[in-house]
Amino acid sequence: MTTERISPILSQTISKPYHRRQKAKKNSDNVSPTNPTDWTIRFCIVGSACSNQQLLAALEDRYVYECINDERQAIRTLAETKALLAQRQLRIYIVDSFDDCIFQYIKENEDIYTISSELVLSCAEREIDIPVPRRNRPLYCQHLSSAVICFVGIRRDTHTEFSDYVHYLGGSVRKDYSDQVTHVISHANIGEKYLTAFNMERSEILTEDWLLHCWSQRDNRQFDPFDAEFLRMHRAKPLHNLNLFFFGFNNENELQHLHSLTQE
Repeated sequence: MTTERISPILSQTISKPYHRRQKAKKNSDNVSPTNPTDWTIRFCIVGSACSNQQLLAALEDRYVYECINDERQAIRTLAETKALLAQRQLRIYIVDSFDDCIFQYIKENEDIYTISSELVLSCAEREIDIPVPRRNRPLYCQHLSSAVICFVGIRRDTHTEFSDYVHYLGGSVRKDYSDQVTHVISHANIGEKYLTAFNMERSEILTEDWLLHCWSQRDNRQFDPFDAEFLRMHRAKPLHNLNLFFFGFNNENELQHLHSLTQE
């Protein structure tokens, strides 16, 4: 997942340091922080995150921020936030949880940039700059920042939910399998995409539980989703979620043996 980095610079005129203005490549809509023109960046801490003292300490003296405890007031700022983009002013919302109602409301609005307090804290711990998320792509942490994922056999409603999890964890999703895909998440080992991935032997083919476990560990900064043993535990077996019908077998022992192999 491509992100920009926010790095603070000291102000020459006032005591409180300012954040750095962002530079990056040109975007066709001309109202994105990926333009080469300098951007003013301000963080907006919303709801329960305002009482997160570790978060405030991580931002203090390094970044410009404001706290809005009232969720209704935060919602009222969304229209202003969108208008500020035309003036090269970017407001990034910080929330404690992606399960809160305020996050769901912010997420439904276009042209909004959102990160978690956990992302800020992890960056402070590692002494690195805070990444700017992609527009309309909330970023909780960067566990899957090096992962490019393709889904196989996933229902449409589940596909949307799982895609969100990958994006929240910093990863990328591809509709079709290609040599860029690093991991395949399979609900059932069937279909052209699965066969291509299996034959190319370039990507890990994993069960849905792998992604769900990654999401459950989003606040664990020591978690490694690519640990060899962790991947081994979640590799999809050859007949993963397939139903087999055995016909014409007269030998009960042979049939029972095939049943056992299938279940294994």
